Amino acid sequence: MSNKETILQTAIDLFNDMGTARVTTNLIAKEAGISPGNLYYHFTDKAHIIREIFERMTSDWDEVNKVFLETGPHFEDLMKEFITANFKLLWEYRFYSREMVPLINADPILKERHIPVINEHFNEQYRIIQKAVEANVLNFPDPHYQANDALTVCWIVANQYLIHLEGMGKTVTKADFQKGVHLIMNSLLPYMVR
Repeated sequence: MSNKETILQTAIDLFNDMGTARVTTNLIAKEAGISPGNLYYHFTDKAHIIREIFERMTSDWDEVNKVFLETGPHFEDLMKEFITANFKLLWEYRFYSREMVPLINADPILKERHIPVINEHFNEQYRIIQKAVEANVLNFPDPHYQANDALTVCWIVANQYLIHLEGMGKTVTKADFQKGVHLIMNSLLPYMVR
């Protein structure tokens, strides 16, 4: 792993464990086993590191969405797998979900990139919902509004469920993914073709 990748992975781990406010670039460098100067060779500051992590996270999400959008006739079988893959990414980058609004409000460069990316991901997931309708997996009496509402509920559950558990004092583990998948599947249940 390159120094740049080591810095990014170390930062992700520290941000997930401690939050971004308590993590300094010096701590990242120390935990990565490099000098602060080496860190500053790759990144100008902590905000730059966070922006780079956002790009990495975006790339990971694009890959998950791409695989699912290209799925063929076994759409229904892969639905849970897709939702689980999303929860794994939410877990891997959980600091970002926890701190998204303060992070984008503090960094105009990140905000300018974040908003169109998140909107595009929402639209991709809407296309996935539409694909489920075409595959006769989901049926909405009013396709546009109900599909959009169902996706919004799923999006909120997916993006807030792990944070909700932490806020309730629970130590979140990967086992909680399945409960999150179950909640999302239950929210789609009224629209599932039997």
